[in-house]
Amino acid sequence: MDIFKGLEPIVQRDFPLGEMTTFGVGGPAEYFARPRNEKELHDLLVQCEKHGLEVRAIGRGSNILVLDDGVPGVVVQLDRDGFGEIAIQDDLVRAGAAALIQKVVHEAARAHLSGLECLVGIPGTVGGAVRMNAGGIFGDIGRSVERVKVTDVHGETFHREREDLEFAYRWSNISARFILDAELRLMPDSPRAILARMKKIWMAKRNTQPTSASSAGCAFKNPRGMAAGALIDQAGLKGEAVAGAVVSHKHANYIVVKDRAKTKAADIWALIQKVRTTVRERMGVDLELEIEVWPKPPL
Repeated sequence: MDIFKGLEPIVQRDFPLGEMTTFGVGGPAEYFARPRNEKELHDLLVQCEKHGLEVRAIGRGSNILVLDDGVPGVVVQLDRDGFGEIAIQDDLVRAGAAALIQKVVHEAARAHLSGLECLVGIPGTVGGAVRMNAGGIFGDIGRSVERVKVTDVHGETFHREREDLEFAYRWSNISARFILDAELRLMPDSPRAILARMKKIWMAKRNTQPTSASSAGCAFKNPRGMAAGALIDQAGLKGEAVAGAVVSHKHANYIVVKDRAKTKAADIWALIQKVRTTVRERMGVDLELEIEVWPKPPL
């Protein structure tokens, strides 16, 4: 790996990427890198740009389907020890991009800070949550984001302030390749009230979503004024399956993997296409993917 000379301790070739996702299936990354600090990330990105290698970022892989042939270029996962620190001062929580969202939620609650209860039960890391404005009917993370530190594909680092940030449904205007950390402005509240809201939200999710199944969360975005899950259900697709990939009986916008040993990424992708085609034909609605597919296939 001469192109990564000096970075050998953090770069691997033909890395099995499927196991890095919550689906648990998929092919290898041509290169996989786990930088431990900002200098290693900078040096890695400089080499990637120099050699024309495409760069992708992965956190916990909770919103990604990796196709069976694998991913060209370099997949980068920020090391949790180097990029996962959580620090709290007054009403401000600073969390590294590799910090697990659930750990941040619980640390904030222990510090008597409210505002992140809506994220209970959502897997993934801070970086991914901020980029896609994770949340749901109970709220989203974007309303709490005060500042983010980012790095572009050239390895240059800078900050984005609140007045320059925009968040909407499953979207933010953060285009830089890597989020390094985020500062979240929260509100003081009693631990009892915070925990009560967390419990209520968790129970609501557990009762309506397949929280214990292998999935990547909602497969499709909700069309304006409609619910993708309801459309899929009305199209008669609950329980539809391709090999071990199944449209959840509990929530039709979830595709779950019942048996990883018998399921390939191609089966999940075939089921996604079948759902999308059937909903278009029966309901007249073209569903937009919420999960990312690597590499991006034609729709």
